[in-house]
Amino acid sequence: MAIETTVLDFKISNTFEEYEAYMKSPEQQAMFKEMGVKTFYIGKSLADPKRAIVIFQGSENVLYEIFINPETIPIVEASGHIYEGTKITRWIC
Repeated sequence: MAIETTVLDFKISNTFEEYEAYMKSPEQQAMFKEMGVKTFYIGKSLADPKRAIVIFQGSENVLYEIFINPETIPIVEASGHIYEGTKITRWIC
C-alpha cells in the first residue's frame, strides 16, 4: 500500500491559533486516527496571517477523496478553513 502525503494551502476565516486549536482537539485527532491519517505539520504564512498550510499523511487517495467530497465541505469549514481556493498537492512514496 502506497503512502500519500497531502499538502493543503488555504485561507482561514479565524485566527491561526483558533484554527490550530481546532485541528489539535481530541475530537479531530480521533477522527483523523479513525481515517488512518496523520497530521505532520500545521503552519501559518509569514506573509499572510490568514493563510495556513497543513501536511497530512495516509493511504493513497484517502484524504484527497474526503476533501473533494461536497458533503465534507461544512466539516472542513467548521475549523475556519476556507474551502474555496484551497491548493492541494499530493506526493507518493
